[in-house]
Amino acid sequence: MYKRIRKLMSFSRAKSLCPASFGDKAEFDNEIKKSIKGEGKFLLIIGPCSANDPDAVLFYCEKLKKISERVKDKIFMIPRVYTTKPRSEAGAYRGILHSPDCLVENMNKGILTARKLMVDIVDKFGFFVADEMLYPELYTYFDDLLSYITIGARSSEDQFHRMFASGIDVAVGIKNPMHGDLNSLAKAIKIAYTPNDFAFNGYEIRSSGNQTAHAVLRGYTDESGAMYPNCTKEFMDKFTEECGRSEIDPSVIIDCNHFNSGKDYNKEPEIAMSALKLRSSGYESVIKGLMIESYIEDGNQTSPVVFGKSLTDGCLGLKKTESLIYDIADKL
Repeated sequence: MYKRIRKLMSFSRAKSLCPASFGDKAEFDNEIKKSIKGEGKFLLIIGPCSANDPDAVLFYCEKLKKISERVKDKIFMIPRVYTTKPRSEAGAYRGILHSPDCLVENMNKGILTARKLMVDIVDKFGFFVADEMLYPELYTYFDDLLSYITIGARSSEDQFHRMFASGIDVAVGIKNPMHGDLNSLAKAIKIAYTPNDFAFNGYEIRSSGNQTAHAVLRGYTDESGAMYPNCTKEFMDKFTEECGRSEIDPSVIIDCNHFNSGKDYNKEPEIAMSALKLRSSGYESVIKGLMIESYIEDGNQTSPVVFGKSLTDGCLGLKKTESLIYDIADKL
Protein backbone atom coordinates (compact mmCIF):
# COMPACT_ATOMS: atom_id res chain seq x y z
CA MET A 1 0.00 0.00 0.00
CA TYR A 2 1.07 3.56 -0.65
CA LYS A 3 -0.61 6.93 -0.56
CA ARG A 4 -0.15 10.07 -2.59
CA ILE A 5 1.42 12.85 -0.51
CA ARG A 6 1.24 15.76 -2.96
CA LYS A 7 1.37 16.40 -6.68
CA LEU A 8 4.71 17.61 -7.99
CA MET A 9 4.70 20.89 -9.85
CA SER A 10 5.04 20.78 -13.62
CA PHE A 11 8.43 21.07 -15.29
CA SER A 12 7.47 24.39 -16.84
CA ARG A 13 6.27 25.74 -13.48
CA ALA A 14 9.57 24.89 -11.79
CA LYS A 15 11.54 26.52 -14.59
CA SER A 16 9.38 29.65 -14.53
CA LEU A 17 9.76 30.00 -10.74
CA CYS A 18 13.53 29.54 -10.96
CA PRO A 19 14.53 30.55 -14.48
CA ALA A 20 17.91 30.14 -16.10
CA SER A 21 19.28 33.41 -17.49
CA PHE A 22 22.63 32.38 -18.94
CA GLY A 23 24.13 31.79 -22.36
CA ASP A 24 24.77 28.81 -24.59
CA LYS A 25 24.85 25.46 -22.78
CA ALA A 26 25.64 23.57 -25.97
CA GLU A 27 29.28 24.69 -25.94
CA PHE A 28 29.83 23.29 -22.43
CA ASP A 29 28.07 20.04 -23.38
CA ASN A 30 30.14 19.69 -26.53
CA GLU A 31 33.43 20.10 -24.66
CA ILE A 32 32.51 17.07 -22.56
CA LYS A 33 31.35 15.06 -25.57
CA LYS A 34 34.62 15.84 -27.37
CA SER A 35 36.56 14.54 -24.38
CA ILE A 36 34.58 11.30 -24.27
CA LYS A 37 35.33 10.83 -27.98
CA GLY A 38 39.04 11.42 -27.36
CA GLU A 39 39.15 14.83 -29.03
CA GLY A 40 39.12 17.12 -25.98
CA LYS A 41 40.69 17.79 -22.61
CA PHE A 42 40.96 15.45 -19.65
CA LEU A 43 37.71 15.44 -17.66
CA LEU A 44 37.42 15.98 -13.92
CA ILE A 45 33.98 15.41 -12.40
CA ILE A 46 34.52 16.73 -8.91
CA GLY A 47 32.64 17.89 -5.84
CA PRO A 48 30.76 16.72 -2.76
CA CYS A 49 29.27 13.27 -2.47
CA SER A 50 25.96 15.06 -1.82
CA ALA A 51 25.12 18.74 -2.29
CA ASN A 52 23.55 19.04 1.16
CA ASP A 53 24.14 22.77 1.83
CA PRO A 54 23.69 25.32 -1.00
CA ASP A 55 25.86 27.96 0.69
CA ALA A 56 28.70 25.48 1.18
CA VAL A 57 28.43 24.18 -2.39
CA LEU A 58 28.56 27.73 -3.77
CA PHE A 59 31.61 28.51 -1.63
CA TYR A 60 33.24 25.31 -2.89
CA CYS A 61 32.44 26.10 -6.55
CA GLU A 62 33.87 29.60 -6.18
CA LYS A 63 37.19 28.09 -5.07
CA LEU A 64 36.98 25.40 -7.74
CA LYS A 65 36.53 28.03 -10.45
CA LYS A 66 39.75 29.77 -9.45
CA ILE A 67 41.63 26.47 -9.49
CA SER A 68 40.12 25.51 -12.84
CA GLU A 69 41.40 28.69 -14.46
CA ARG A 70 44.96 27.63 -13.67
CA VAL A 71 44.64 24.21 -15.33
CA LYS A 72 42.12 24.95 -18.07
CA ASP A 73 44.60 24.20 -20.85
CA LYS A 74 44.68 20.55 -19.74
CA ILE A 75 41.58 19.82 -17.63
CA PHE A 76 37.87 20.43 -18.19
CA MET A 77 36.01 20.49 -14.85
CA ILE A 78 32.40 19.63 -14.10
CA PRO A 79 31.18 20.23 -10.53
CA ARG A 80 29.17 17.47 -8.88
CA VAL A 81 25.82 18.75 -7.62
CA TYR A 82 24.27 15.48 -6.51
CA THR A 83 20.74 16.17 -5.29
CA THR A 84 19.50 12.63 -4.59
CA LYS A 85 21.40 9.70 -3.12
CA PRO A 86 20.63 5.99 -3.37
CA ARG A 87 21.19 4.54 0.10
CA SER A 88 21.52 0.96 1.27
CA GLU A 89 20.25 1.69 4.78
CA ALA A 90 16.74 2.79 5.73
CA GLY A 91 16.57 6.24 7.27
CA ALA A 92 19.90 7.43 5.84
CA TYR A 93 20.25 10.93 4.38
CA ARG A 94 18.91 10.86 0.80
CA GLY A 95 19.85 14.25 -0.58
CA ILE A 96 18.62 17.80 -0.84
CA LEU A 97 15.37 16.85 -2.61
CA HIS A 98 14.25 15.00 0.52
CA SER A 99 16.04 16.15 3.63
CA PRO A 100 14.56 18.27 6.43
CA ASP A 101 18.18 18.82 7.52
CA CYS A 102 18.44 21.15 4.52
CA LEU A 103 15.21 22.97 5.44
CA VAL A 104 13.39 21.24 2.59
CA GLU A 105 9.87 20.49 3.79
CA ASN A 106 8.67 18.64 0.69
CA MET A 107 9.92 17.56 -2.71
CA ASN A 108 8.48 20.57 -4.54
CA LYS A 109 10.59 22.82 -2.34
CA GLY A 110 13.48 20.43 -2.82
CA ILE A 111 13.21 20.75 -6.59
CA LEU A 112 13.28 24.55 -6.39
CA THR A 113 16.15 24.51 -3.89
CA ALA A 114 18.18 22.28 -6.19
CA ARG A 115 17.32 24.35 -9.29
CA LYS A 116 18.30 27.60 -7.59
CA LEU A 117 21.63 26.10 -6.52
CA MET A 118 22.38 24.92 -10.06
CA VAL A 119 21.30 28.23 -11.59
CA ASP A 120 23.55 30.12 -9.17
CA ILE A 121 26.53 27.92 -10.06
CA VAL A 122 26.02 28.50 -13.76
CA ASP A 123 25.39 32.24 -13.44
CA LYS A 124 28.22 32.97 -11.01
CA PHE A 125 30.92 30.59 -12.17
CA GLY A 126 30.05 29.45 -15.69
CA PHE A 127 29.90 25.78 -14.69
CA PHE A 128 27.07 23.59 -15.89
CA VAL A 129 26.81 20.66 -13.53
CA ALA A 130 26.74 16.90 -12.98
CA ASP A 131 24.09 14.94 -11.08
CA GLU A 132 23.18 11.32 -10.51
CA MET A 133 19.97 10.21 -12.22
CA LEU A 134 18.30 8.31 -9.40
CA TYR A 135 14.82 9.36 -10.56
CA PRO A 136 14.59 9.59 -14.37
CA GLU A 137 11.16 11.21 -13.90
CA LEU A 138 12.86 14.30 -12.43
CA TYR A 139 15.44 14.84 -15.18
CA THR A 140 13.37 17.41 -17.07
CA TYR A 141 13.28 19.70 -14.01
CA PHE A 142 17.03 20.22 -14.46
CA ASP A 143 17.86 19.36 -18.08
CA ASP A 144 18.75 22.95 -18.97
CA LEU A 145 21.39 22.98 -16.20
CA LEU A 146 22.93 19.50 -16.42
CA SER A 147 25.85 18.72 -18.70
CA TYR A 148 26.81 15.33 -17.25
CA ILE A 149 24.68 12.52 -15.82
CA THR A 150 25.75 9.51 -13.79
CA ILE A 151 23.77 6.31 -13.49
CA GLY A 152 24.78 4.81 -10.15
CA ALA A 153 25.99 1.29 -9.40
CA ARG A 154 22.63 0.35 -7.89
CA SER A 155 20.75 1.58 -10.98
CA SER A 156 23.06 0.50 -13.80
CA GLU A 157 21.37 -2.88 -14.23
CA ASP A 158 17.89 -1.35 -14.26
CA GLN A 159 16.47 -1.51 -17.79
CA PHE A 160 14.50 1.72 -17.49
CA HIS A 161 17.59 3.73 -16.46
CA ARG A 162 19.50 2.25 -19.37
CA MET A 163 16.78 3.05 -21.91
CA PHE A 164 16.20 6.53 -20.52
CA ALA A 165 19.93 7.25 -20.87
CA SER A 166 19.57 6.52 -24.59
CA GLY A 167 17.45 9.66 -25.01
CA ILE A 168 19.53 12.11 -23.00
CA ASP A 169 21.48 14.62 -25.10
CA VAL A 170 24.43 15.01 -22.70
CA ALA A 171 27.22 12.61 -21.71
CA VAL A 172 26.09 9.77 -19.42
CA GLY A 173 28.53 7.85 -17.23
CA ILE A 174 27.26 4.40 -16.23
CA LYS A 175 28.89 2.96 -13.12
CA ASN A 176 29.81 -0.69 -12.95
CA PRO A 177 27.38 -2.75 -10.83
CA MET A 178 28.18 -3.33 -7.18
CA HIS A 179 29.45 -6.85 -8.01
CA GLY A 180 31.68 -5.44 -10.75
CA ASP A 181 30.53 -7.52 -13.72
CA LEU A 182 31.97 -5.86 -16.84
CA ASN A 183 29.77 -7.77 -19.25
CA SER A 184 26.71 -6.27 -17.56
CA LEU A 185 28.32 -2.82 -17.74
CA ALA A 186 29.08 -3.15 -21.47
CA LYS A 187 25.51 -4.29 -22.12
CA ALA A 188 24.17 -1.27 -20.20
CA ILE A 189 26.24 1.08 -22.35
CA LYS A 190 25.13 -0.74 -25.51
CA ILE A 191 21.46 -0.21 -24.58
CA ALA A 192 22.16 3.47 -23.92
CA TYR A 193 23.83 3.66 -27.36
CA THR A 194 20.77 2.18 -29.04
CA PRO A 195 17.42 3.80 -29.99
CA ASN A 196 14.72 2.40 -27.70
CA ASP A 197 10.93 2.41 -27.52
CA PHE A 198 9.50 2.55 -23.98
CA ALA A 199 6.76 4.04 -21.83
CA PHE A 200 7.39 7.29 -19.97
CA ASN A 201 5.08 9.81 -18.29
CA GLY A 202 1.99 8.47 -20.02
CA TYR A 203 3.50 8.30 -23.52
CA GLU A 204 5.06 5.71 -25.75
CA ILE A 205 8.32 7.36 -26.76
CA ARG A 206 11.30 6.57 -28.96
CA SER A 207 14.84 7.61 -28.07
CA SER A 208 17.60 8.40 -30.54
CA GLY A 209 20.47 6.59 -28.79
CA ASN A 210 23.32 8.25 -26.89
CA GLN A 211 26.78 7.75 -28.40
CA THR A 212 28.47 9.49 -25.46
CA ALA A 213 27.41 6.88 -22.90
CA HIS A 214 30.51 5.47 -21.22
CA ALA A 215 31.77 3.56 -18.18
CA VAL A 216 32.57 4.83 -14.70
CA LEU A 217 34.73 2.26 -12.90
CA ARG A 218 34.23 2.51 -9.13
CA GLY A 219 35.52 -0.82 -7.81
CA TYR A 220 33.39 -3.74 -6.63
CA THR A 221 32.63 -6.12 -3.77
CA ASP A 222 32.44 -9.88 -3.52
CA GLU A 223 29.81 -11.90 -1.66
CA SER A 224 31.67 -11.46 1.63
CA GLY A 225 31.62 -7.66 1.29
CA ALA A 226 35.36 -7.35 0.63
CA MET A 227 36.19 -4.36 -1.59
CA TYR A 228 38.42 -4.46 -4.68
CA PRO A 229 39.62 -1.81 -7.12
CA ASN A 230 39.00 -2.15 -10.86
CA CYS A 231 41.21 0.68 -12.11
CA THR A 232 43.84 -1.86 -13.18
CA LYS A 233 45.35 -3.09 -16.44
CA GLU A 234 43.53 -6.40 -16.01
CA PHE A 235 40.11 -4.73 -15.80
CA MET A 236 40.91 -2.24 -18.53
CA ASP A 237 41.76 -5.08 -20.90
CA LYS A 238 38.66 -7.07 -19.90
CA PHE A 239 36.43 -4.05 -20.38
CA THR A 240 37.99 -3.25 -23.77
CA GLU A 241 37.26 -6.83 -24.85
CA GLU A 242 33.65 -6.58 -23.66
CA CYS A 243 33.24 -3.29 -25.54
CA GLY A 244 34.59 -4.89 -28.71
CA ARG A 245 31.98 -7.64 -28.48
CA SER A 246 29.25 -5.07 -27.86
CA GLU A 247 30.54 -2.73 -30.61
CA ILE A 248 30.88 0.29 -28.33
CA ASP A 249 33.78 2.62 -27.57
CA PRO A 250 35.78 1.62 -24.45
CA SER A 251 35.67 5.06 -22.81
CA VAL A 252 36.22 5.11 -19.05
CA ILE A 253 36.07 7.57 -16.17
CA ILE A 254 37.87 6.32 -13.05
CA ASP A 255 36.00 6.94 -9.79
CA CYS A 256 38.73 7.58 -7.22
CA ASN A 257 36.55 6.86 -4.18
CA HIS A 258 34.01 4.13 -3.33
CA PHE A 259 35.39 0.60 -3.65
CA ASN A 260 38.44 1.71 -5.63
CA SER A 261 39.68 3.47 -2.48
CA GLY A 262 38.21 0.97 -0.05
CA LYS A 263 35.83 3.82 0.89
CA ASP A 264 38.77 5.75 2.32
CA TYR A 265 38.69 9.27 0.88
CA ASN A 266 42.32 9.81 1.95
CA LYS A 267 43.33 7.34 -0.76
CA GLU A 268 41.74 9.33 -3.58
CA PRO A 269 45.05 11.03 -4.55
CA GLU A 270 46.72 7.62 -4.66
CA ILE A 271 43.97 6.20 -6.90
CA ALA A 272 44.14 9.28 -9.14
CA MET A 273 47.89 8.92 -9.62
CA SER A 274 47.55 5.19 -10.29
CA ALA A 275 44.90 5.89 -12.91
CA LEU A 276 47.11 8.47 -14.63
CA LYS A 277 50.06 6.07 -14.59
CA LEU A 278 47.84 3.39 -16.15
CA ARG A 279 46.61 5.88 -18.72
CA SER A 280 50.15 6.78 -19.77
CA SER A 281 51.02 3.10 -20.24
CA GLY A 282 48.91 2.74 -23.36
CA TYR A 283 45.37 3.57 -22.26
CA GLU A 284 45.18 7.23 -23.32
CA SER A 285 42.34 6.36 -25.70
CA VAL A 286 40.40 4.60 -22.92
CA ILE A 287 40.74 6.64 -19.71
CA LYS A 288 39.06 10.00 -20.39
CA GLY A 289 38.92 11.44 -16.89
CA LEU A 290 38.52 11.05 -13.14
CA MET A 291 35.68 11.38 -10.67
CA ILE A 292 36.67 12.74 -7.26
CA GLU A 293 34.58 13.27 -4.12
CA SER A 294 35.72 16.56 -2.64
CA TYR A 295 34.26 19.21 -0.35
CA ILE A 296 35.46 22.07 1.84
CA GLU A 297 36.43 19.95 4.84
CA ASP A 298 37.99 16.50 5.02
CA GLY A 299 35.84 13.52 5.97
CA ASN A 300 32.14 13.32 6.80
CA GLN A 301 29.68 13.86 9.65
CA THR A 302 26.28 12.60 10.78
CA SER A 303 24.51 15.98 11.00
CA PRO A 304 25.01 19.38 9.30
CA VAL A 305 27.13 21.02 12.01
CA VAL A 306 30.44 21.62 10.20
CA PHE A 307 30.17 23.93 7.19
CA GLY A 308 31.19 22.11 4.02
CA LYS A 309 31.61 18.65 5.52
CA SER A 310 29.90 15.71 3.84
CA LEU A 311 26.76 14.09 5.25
CA THR A 312 27.35 10.97 3.17
CA ASP A 313 30.67 9.49 2.00
CA GLY A 314 33.88 11.04 3.27
CA CYS A 315 35.33 13.65 0.91
CA LEU A 316 38.77 15.07 0.31
CA GLY A 317 39.08 18.58 1.75
CA LEU A 318 39.59 21.67 -0.39
CA LYS A 319 43.28 22.20 0.41
CA LYS A 320 44.16 18.61 -0.48
CA THR A 321 41.90 18.82 -3.53
CA GLU A 322 43.71 21.88 -4.88
CA SER A 323 47.07 20.15 -4.49
CA LEU A 324 45.71 17.02 -6.18
CA ILE A 325 44.34 18.94 -9.16
CA TYR A 326 47.71 20.59 -9.78
CA ASP A 327 49.40 17.18 -9.50
CA ILE A 328 46.96 15.76 -12.05
CA ALA A 329 47.66 18.63 -14.46
CA ASP A 330 51.42 18.09 -14.07
CA LYS A 331 51.02 14.42 -15.02
CA LEU A 332 48.95 15.06 -18.16
